[in-house]
Amino acid sequence: MATPDEMDLTRWAFRVRPEIEQNETGWRAWYPGTDWSQSAPTEDEARKRLQDEAERRRQAGQDPFADIYRRHLHEAIPGVFAMDNALYREVARKSGYDQKLLQRVFEEAERRRARGETYTTADYRRDQSGTG
Repeated sequence: MATPDEMDLTRWAFRVRPEIEQNETGWRAWYPGTDWSQSAPTEDEARKRLQDEAERRRQAGQDPFADIYRRHLHEAIPGVFAMDNALYREVARKSGYDQKLLQRVFEEAERRRARGETYTTADYRRDQSGTG
């Protein structure tokens, strides 16, 4: 269960991996934990429509993911990832926003969070140096 400090969304960086499935009429894409989706004849178009819908919601003044993020911090939602924001900024900046590396760090942060452990910048640096 998340503490009040952990529920402060500004402390976290998040990543949400879209889900996609083929059905009898084409493709359907959605974000885990949401109650909305987009459909299209092709997988790429369904993904694009999903991204466009999320952006439309943002432009309308909504945060399409805030509730999902809060729920995820309380009880993990598969496909949603959270990491300490300071760690995200460091890894992103130093890696040139290498998406594969960022995903690996998001996954490690989630593994540790599930065990009730932290994964801060200091933890990451220690792991990278091979000490600890």
